[in-house]
Amino acid sequence: MLKIKDVSVSFKDHTVLDQLSLTAYEGEIIGLAAPNGTGKTTLFNVIANYLKPNEGTVVFNDQYEYKSEKDEVDIYKQLTPFPDQGDLFEELSGVDHLKLYANMWKGTSKHIKDIIKELNMESYVKNKVKTYSLGMRQRLCFGMMAAADSSIMLMDEVMNGLDVSNVALISEKLIEMKNNQKLMFVASHLLENLDLYADRVLFLKDGKIIHEHHIHDNHDTFIKVSLDPNRYNEFKQTYDLPEDHHYISDRLLCIPFSKLTLSEQTTWLERVIQFDEREFEIGTLGTLEYYEKYYHDSYIRK
Repeated sequence: MLKIKDVSVSFKDHTVLDQLSLTAYEGEIIGLAAPNGTGKTTLFNVIANYLKPNEGTVVFNDQYEYKSEKDEVDIYKQLTPFPDQGDLFEELSGVDHLKLYANMWKGTSKHIKDIIKELNMESYVKNKVKTYSLGMRQRLCFGMMAAADSSIMLMDEVMNGLDVSNVALISEKLIEMKNNQKLMFVASHLLENLDLYADRVLFLKDGKIIHEHHIHDNHDTFIKVSLDPNRYNEFKQTYDLPEDHHYISDRLLCIPFSKLTLSEQTTWLERVIQFDEREFEIGTLGTLEYYEKYYHDSYIRK
């Protein structure tokens, strides 16, 4: 378990994290979805002790904090940050890198053969890293995390440079690692992909968590209709929209559905159809839609 307690980080007059608190548990994947400059990397750096916060603490398993050298050693035994491609050794092979991480954290490298096979790295893993493409390097970085097999992992843009098939491959491996009780933080711009494996997604703004999207506990459904601003204005002039409706990114009208009575649901469906909008769907809001809601400049809610 990891607890972030009232963490604040400021650079001169700019506050990046503002009294941020969070509790995360084993067997959980926490996604971070926010534009660059909103504090994702800063948060990771605080958790990994690369950056000391101005205020607040990070506590591991209710006993370890970055207060002594002994505690730091105990924390680093259970925490692995995602390696940067620039930190790879060009003259070493992928196998060398996997063994390095396996021996540093797990104390054995016997399991790396399975990782190589699972990540389809057999054809190049014995070659020097200087021959690798961007996608190969990224798969190697992820493989190094899997080789470390630590209980807590910080992954910043883990899908960067991967094609569709490898995104699916890494996603499956993340789910497997979660089932093995790993705690993982994953920052990614592939927002719809986060919905496939994350348990919750955090949205950061002005140094705070402004929303937690609990994917598996998200039962509120909406009638979702694609409308441009003119059609939206026409629709809301025709019908008195509920106060808790959403109009996202000047393109998507979301009318609450699950909270309505059966007769109200029927009424709203008839209104949408009568408005000559026969293409619509009923479903929950996903990470992409929440992202657009909170970060699109022209998002309005009236």
